[in-house]
Amino acid sequence: MKWSDGQSNEGMFRDEREGRLHKTKGAIYGLFLGFICVSAIWFFLYSDLFKIKKVEIGQLAVLRQEAVAGEIEAYFNQPKKWPWGNRNIFFLDEKDFKKYLMNKFFVGSITVDKSYPNILRLKIQERQRSVVLVTRNNMYIVDDYGVVSDLADDKTINDTRNYLNNPSPVETPKEVYIINSVTSTYDKGQVFTDSSRVRRWLDTSNKLREAGIWFKALDIGLNPSDSITVVLKGDKNVLMESDDLLDSQIETLRQFLATKPNMDQIYQYIDVRVPGKVYYK
Repeated sequence: MKWSDGQSNEGMFRDEREGRLHKTKGAIYGLFLGFICVSAIWFFLYSDLFKIKKVEIGQLAVLRQEAVAGEIEAYFNQPKKWPWGNRNIFFLDEKDFKKYLMNKFFVGSITVDKSYPNILRLKIQERQRSVVLVTRNNMYIVDDYGVVSDLADDKTINDTRNYLNNPSPVETPKEVYIINSVTSTYDKGQVFTDSSRVRRWLDTSNKLREAGIWFKALDIGLNPSDSITVVLKGDKNVLMESDDLLDSQIETLRQFLATKPNMDQIYQYIDVRVPGKVYYK
């Protein structure tokens, strides 16, 4: 027969009690840490502290602050992309946000700066928003919505005529001149063409300038279309299409002009509508 030692049993039970105590403490610590983590997640996602409350918009020349603020509010009020809403500053998709605004407004670029915990700062680079439409008998200002916003004033008319009649003017104008060879007259408020076409003209002019290509005007012929003629110095015409291949056409023209061709041998036009190839006559 074996006899147990009381002290031995007591030590064994003490070890068991200590083991259970450690497990209990571990469970309590685990629950506490879990509570802290859940609370932190809830705080970051659902707390009003990180909901965008203020949007600071940089100085604008043409766009109205109210119009931009209204579209920003409309963006945040779209159907929820996240269960906690669209205003959480941590989950703001800057790329999608800028794309939304650039589709609403004809601007060059938008910079978004997050100032935690709940402020957005926007810097908007505006684009030129109108063209000077030159017809056979008058001149008009057409805005980027394609609407005749006004008749050109006397100074604009004189400056435009002097500029376009000079075969090789020295200075590059800030205006974008659109030549429309018609005798039609237009009234203030009348729609001349659609907004997308005017914006393509402005975009084409901007890209030509960025490529270092000096030009006088864009000639759209009798009717607005995707075909445009870029009028260079010496009244040399370049045929282009304002389509998805516009960038390639502009690069083709840039490379051709970089070779310093004899422009006196070009009597009618330069055709770069097939990217990478140049035809002239």
